[in-house]
Amino acid sequence: MSRHVGKKIGFTLVELLVVIAIIGVLIALLLPAVQQAREAARRMQCTNNLKQWTLATHMHIDTYGDWFPLGGMNGTGNPTAVQNGKSYFRITWPVQLWPFIEQSALYDQYDLKQHFHDGPNPDTLRYAIDGYYCPSDKVGAMQDQSDQYWRVLGNYVGNMGNAHLHHTSADADAWLGSPFRIRHVSRLSEVTDGTSNTACFSEILIASPGGLDDNRGDILNNDGSPGFMSLLTPNSSSPDLCRQCKASSMDPNHADYRRMPCSVVSQNHESYIAARSNHPGGVMVSMCDGSVRFVSETVNQSVWEGILSTFGGEVVATP
Repeated sequence: MSRHVGKKIGFTLVELLVVIAIIGVLIALLLPAVQQAREAARRMQCTNNLKQWTLATHMHIDTYGDWFPLGGMNGTGNPTAVQNGKSYFRITWPVQLWPFIEQSALYDQYDLKQHFHDGPNPDTLRYAIDGYYCPSDKVGAMQDQSDQYWRVLGNYVGNMGNAHLHHTSADADAWLGSPFRIRHVSRLSEVTDGTSNTACFSEILIASPGGLDDNRGDILNNDGSPGFMSLLTPNSSSPDLCRQCKASSMDPNHADYRRMPCSVVSQNHESYIAARSNHPGGVMVSMCDGSVRFVSETVNQSVWEGILSTFGGEVVATP
């Protein structure tokens, strides 16, 4: 009788290696597409956040008769009266917009007759509102909680135009207007360049999540980073000038310096900060009419300055 011997079914080593190689190639081809889809989703969420802050600003303007929110108050004593007849302690624009982004309960807990770091106010500044964060950066970032005044950080900042954080006499002479300022309040009617041609909000990178050693991202502190300026173009290779800079962002050999360079200055009237983001090639910017645009990091300095001015009278092609 003959014996039938069946063949053993399976992959040879060569076949297995070929299959693995094919899978690797497919993953390599698909990974960039997946990453692009994720970044597109993050940019969409960032666009929505910027639009919401701008719409909230318009509701504030409607409620308070033509006045933008105060960018920040630098008073350290009694409240100081400003042009709109209101008085302020140390505060920045997000708190003033809470009622218009469905955070009325949080606003009701805030004591407007005390500085942001006094009374019940620190607790309200520890609530991580979704609208503070661009999902391309450090969502939920906050300061080191060992500090008694710690607060959450954020990515969105108001347009403070062609000046330092605190104006110098030279700034005053060259001033071309902006929606937000420290200690002074602007009117919507002053945006004579047109709301569709004037930036309202943009992004910055949170430099030191979990730390206390860098101003950038500290949007709830008037001496931190409530605004961005046109003295540097988006994602500039020139350093931001801050009162505090993370050590790695001052080291030209470190990746942080290449992404968000920084240099320490001693006074707020020397400080200015560029719009920065993790979006490839530029930043998202909301205009004062509520639209949101992507502005390339290669934008010309004079064009960028024109976009951030409210009454400069420039004739520029807005990106």
